[in-house]
Amino acid sequence: MLSLTVHILGDVTVFQCVGRITFAYADALRIAVIKQPRVRVAVLDLAKVSAIDAAGLGMLVSLRKWSRSNGLTLKLMNLTPYLEYLLELTGLRSMFQICSVGDMLKLFCKANGQIESPGAGPALEARDEIPITTGRSVGAPSEAY
Repeated sequence: MLSLTVHILGDVTVFQCVGRITFAYADALRIAVIKQPRVRVAVLDLAKVSAIDAAGLGMLVSLRKWSRSNGLTLKLMNLTPYLEYLLELTGLRSMFQICSVGDMLKLFCKANGQIESPGAGPALEARDEIPITTGRSVGAPSEAY
């Protein structure tokens, strides 16, 4: 199973992935990212990914291609040692932008600045956990994928 929690930081959307990015869930994750409104920068937080297979790696490549063709940025954050090893082994590591600690701090500082600005509204918006299951269509962000 794979679940997502979506955090919106202004025009940056962070997708916190928990579980497995495997054949059964890879396409649903891709659709969830593509369907998310207000995305200029999509960040996949992969710290809690327990497994990834060839379909999951292929989905990451597909999202990279989609983001580039739409003028958006895709970044990977919190790579597990195994995922970092797989990206190196497959020659895919150089294809992706990896969020550094400094990048994350800039995002949080930007969000904090927007929160303190009068009338700006909340810069950080957390959505409910989105369980991803197979065989379901993509709906509104609060629905299951």
